[in-house]
Amino acid sequence: MTILKPEGTAGHSPHVPEPQADSQIITWRPATHAEDRRRVLRWTCQCKPVVYYLITAGGRGYIERTAPGQATVQSPRMRYAPIADLWELLLLGRAR
Repeated sequence: MTILKPEGTAGHSPHVPEPQADSQIITWRPATHAEDRRRVLRWTCQCKPVVYYLITAGGRGYIERTAPGQATVQSPRMRYAPIADLWELLLLGRAR
């Protein structure tokens, strides 16, 4: 298991590094809010223009990506363990 160390100063969330050349491609889809209740578990630093959120809802998880002037997009919904692994890959620059 890799232990992630956030960059930045106190009060900042992790920064997403530039993706590596061989990084896993995430299939981003237009955002939907089909569930009544969703829980944001983690997020990346809001000092960067692109912010990612790890979300659970309805027993599934997904990653949401927001950026100024762009439509919000989401990863496919999946069980929590695989989405947590994908979140880690994103924070390591091994997914994009």
